[in-house]
Amino acid sequence: MKGPEFSALRTLFEEARRQAARHGRPIVTVSSSPAPDLNPLQLYAANRQGFFWCSRHPDLTLFGLGSQWQAQATGNQRLTEINRQWSELCSDALIDGPNPPILLGGIRFDQQRTMAAHWTAFSDASFHLAHWLVSENHSGRWLSCQRTIEASDDPAALARDSLAAYERMLDNPPPAAAPAAHVIERSALPAVQWQANVERALQAIGRGDLSKVVLARQVRYQLQASLDSGAVMCRLHDQRSQSHLFAMHRGDNCFLGATPERLLSCQDGYLTTHALAGSAPRGLTPDEDQALGDRLLADRKEQHEHRLVVETIAQRLGDMASEVQAAARPSLLKLATVQHLSTPIRARLKEGYSLLEGVQALHPTPAVGGLPSATAMSFIRHHEDFDRGWYAAPVGWLDSEGNGDFLVALRSALLAPRHCHLFAGCGIVAGSVPASEYRETEIKLASMEQALLLRW
Repeated sequence: MKGPEFSALRTLFEEARRQAARHGRPIVTVSSSPAPDLNPLQLYAANRQGFFWCSRHPDLTLFGLGSQWQAQATGNQRLTEINRQWSELCSDALIDGPNPPILLGGIRFDQQRTMAAHWTAFSDASFHLAHWLVSENHSGRWLSCQRTIEASDDPAALARDSLAAYERMLDNPPPAAAPAAHVIERSALPAVQWQANVERALQAIGRGDLSKVVLARQVRYQLQASLDSGAVMCRLHDQRSQSHLFAMHRGDNCFLGATPERLLSCQDGYLTTHALAGSAPRGLTPDEDQALGDRLLADRKEQHEHRLVVETIAQRLGDMASEVQAAARPSLLKLATVQHLSTPIRARLKEGYSLLEGVQALHPTPAVGGLPSATAMSFIRHHEDFDRGWYAAPVGWLDSEGNGDFLVALRSALLAPRHCHLFAGCGIVAGSVPASEYRETEIKLASMEQALLLRW
């Protein structure tokens, strides 16, 4: 494969340095070219660092390595602040090739919650501009060098540095077959205590305080050896079905998952999302699977839970979008171990609004928080025994042209040296049965436990 050229990078960086001197601030540059021989998944598996993304409908795979620029923010308007910083950086971007600069990152589920020690590497809102980005979509595979240039920089030195980083990215050998991860200790809130929280939620619903609240579980594992995030992602990729994949590294920690839920995407001014609520297991035979799906479609409790999510998403998008359209009835989204009710929603983004403002308006959806939202979040803070961190929060990417895609980080795990944390939750509404809800979380946890190859 023909790699990036020193002269082309130096020329681009020289022009950026001139513009940086003229404007008195950094200039972001992107140089992209076809890279048919580069496989994003294989590169992530070999490097085990950076950012990995694999979304469906439309299909897009990304692998980003190194950080050339970072945006961080806290508070209720954190995504508005990220959007401001990103828009300012990209206002005079120099782009050589067809691909704009892309920013990658995510946010915490609840910035009001006290942060747990194992989440300290993941701030309230954290986004990075990768130094090298490998992408694969309908147009093929692409390699992009993304750099911010200051007026005081040496373009030739930066070009040499970028090429050295590119060579290091390619030098890592593919991972060897990873053995099963042996668990020393598994700990979680006992089933009876978690089900007691469900009973408290049902009492609040019965009093009319809540219509719905989502209660989650955290399972902690102490391991004999650290997990290989690259090998885990390869297994998730093999069994992904209709799920979207993501992995984000911060130091020695990696947050990854295979989520069925897209929060919000934007392409050429059009927003797309889907309501996802209501669950049932998969059947062991096609007939059993069909029967379970039909029962889910006819279940009044599950339909009620799903309808709350559809109505809330449409309402929250109303101020910033027009032509909001939702399917008349849900369909089944079938994953490896569970099937969900799913309703696609589409809208046109109004002038003056951004994708990140849409993400901020939707999070947390009733599918991960509850209704009314503020009351449900208060209930979660008081009754869940752990900090969700980035679990059930938005993770994704956006480019300088306003396009992007954000997922809800479900079916996920936080990997740390010789430890990991798994997460799963379910929606509690009138008619929920505590023991059944607990079994649902076990089903959701099982797919990630299988991908991690955890053994006792």
